[in-house]
Amino acid sequence: MTENRFKKYKSLRLKDYDYSTPGAYFVTICVKNRECLFGSVTKEQMNLNSAGMIAFNDIRAIPRHYEDVETGEFVVMSNHVHVVIYIHETSSGRQASRLQDIVGSYKSGVSRKVRLLEGHEDFRWQRYYFDHVVWNERGLSNISDYIRTNPLRWDEDIENLSCAESLTETERTKKAEEFYINLIN
Repeated sequence: MTENRFKKYKSLRLKDYDYSTPGAYFVTICVKNRECLFGSVTKEQMNLNSAGMIAFNDIRAIPRHYEDVETGEFVVMSNHVHVVIYIHETSSGRQASRLQDIVGSYKSGVSRKVRLLEGHEDFRWQRYYFDHVVWNERGLSNISDYIRTNPLRWDEDIENLSCAESLTETERTKKAEEFYINLIN
């Protein structure tokens, strides 16, 4: 399967939005070609392998690298991760961390460590990632519930190749857009 099968979606990023603004952000990062390199879902439970444990531990470590960042609900799935990232105001008056820097650093760190594992020397993430600004408590609650229950819905997940291959590019794009709209309403 080539990456061309999954063309880049129209950007969902808000034009002219400052992604260092304090708030909550829902982020999804996929493994290149949506290869299942982090483990497998069996009996509706995610079972992480060594690469998956690296991805898991590095999410937990994000707040240690930034004075103004916390992570909320997160899950490492077979071929992607979901995480809520909170950016807070800095106490020192410095520029707040930017979401793209946080995600870029996470992707780089995981890549460097996973590539040391036998059989994962060519590990790559998708070039882009998906983010959604969380505007209210209801949206945050929906997103957190979705993340917590993601392994239960793996068979229907658009990031699951078995599900994605049954959809046309247009159907998959529409399903992804509907997913984000329904998640916040």
